[in-house]
Amino acid sequence: MLRKLVLHSVGPAKDLALDPVAPRLNLLTGDNGLGKSFVLEAAWWSLTRTWHETPAVPSAPDATIIHHFDSSSGVSKSKSAWDPAGQSWKRKQGRPPNPGLVMYARVDGSFSVWDPARNYRLYARADGGEAESPAAYQFTSADVLEGLKRRVMVAGQERTETLCLGLIDEWREWQRSSDPRFVLLEKLLAALGPDGQPLQPGNLLRPSLDDVREIPTIRMPYGQDVPITYAPAGVRRMCKLAYLLTWAMSEHEAESKRRQIAPSRQVLVLIDEPETHLHPRWQRTVLPSLLEAVEGWRETKVQFIVATHSPLVLTSVEPWFDPERDALWKLDLVDGSVRIERDTWHKRGDAMMWLESDVFDETAPYSRETEEAMKAAAVLMADPQATEARADEVRTTLRRSLADNDPFWLDWRAWRRSKGWSP
Repeated sequence: MLRKLVLHSVGPAKDLALDPVAPRLNLLTGDNGLGKSFVLEAAWWSLTRTWHETPAVPSAPDATIIHHFDSSSGVSKSKSAWDPAGQSWKRKQGRPPNPGLVMYARVDGSFSVWDPARNYRLYARADGGEAESPAAYQFTSADVLEGLKRRVMVAGQERTETLCLGLIDEWREWQRSSDPRFVLLEKLLAALGPDGQPLQPGNLLRPSLDDVREIPTIRMPYGQDVPITYAPAGVRRMCKLAYLLTWAMSEHEAESKRRQIAPSRQVLVLIDEPETHLHPRWQRTVLPSLLEAVEGWRETKVQFIVATHSPLVLTSVEPWFDPERDALWKLDLVDGSVRIERDTWHKRGDAMMWLESDVFDETAPYSRETEEAMKAAAVLMADPQATEARADEVRTTLRRSLADNDPFWLDWRAWRRSKGWSP
């Protein structure tokens, strides 16, 4: 589990620290551009020594990244400085500490997976040459569907290695052969579906004359089997997440067995905006369901670090949030500087109350025009010199904006009656 992450002179702030990181669930909130995704990227690098694309660059020469995490041999503690000559962050040489199985789901549909049984491993090829496993599995959104490959040199010749067959080919073969991995996939799909509508695989279909493959499908609530490639964005993202979790966990177990080593008992999942493309009803269940599903895999210790903009996601964790194991981190802009703080946890209530809380900077749940009309009405209601003519003007604006049963509208009508005016 990640225990500590301290960023100095790197990212949007002079200093950002998650210290201590909660052992089960960490929620990152804050406005766009304040560094939620950056914190996730830094956490991914701290655990795996790899960047998804390009390394983070410092904002000052004294930049450092401090990271502590539980490894298979104890607590790993490291402080990395920027190497200007190599344009990289200095790390200790040799085999890296083992943080367990790590997955990162990005908001753009790309994924990263780090497997301690398969990554950062030197071995001898059949031709006697020395080879190195991929540093991590870096999937674009298309790679998840179509498969992940890499080019390597073998006996002086460049060849293509297939690292992952991809969702379309593997899901199809698992389903055809009743593979145990398909059972795990079905379980994860059911858990990740919206409330009362578990995602369910349908029959394999060939939707195109020009592609001879049969494509996995999802059975929609209206009874049709829709190919994954045609499925709605939210369904497709959850299917990709379920598939990669199945692939990562099953491949880790298989490789651990083949190498006769103990499989990892730690899984770390980083997710950027799990609510993306999801209906509000789905947002309300996705995170608790995902946590429960992954925790159920071999009674593994699981840690989540999740960035979110959704009041419904935050509402969904209230019943089981444990301040001893979970944390809410708030990124804010204060006097022109980005700051992060660990919230003193307290329940805010329903999604509307979360939206209007400090977590979302007291965002009004109305349009900007309606909010302005309500402010003007509130000022008038507090004015003992208010006139009926002025109240009629404000009433016209409110009437355009508020529903008949809106609490503010009902208060407004009661105030007018108290003045002896027509509501």
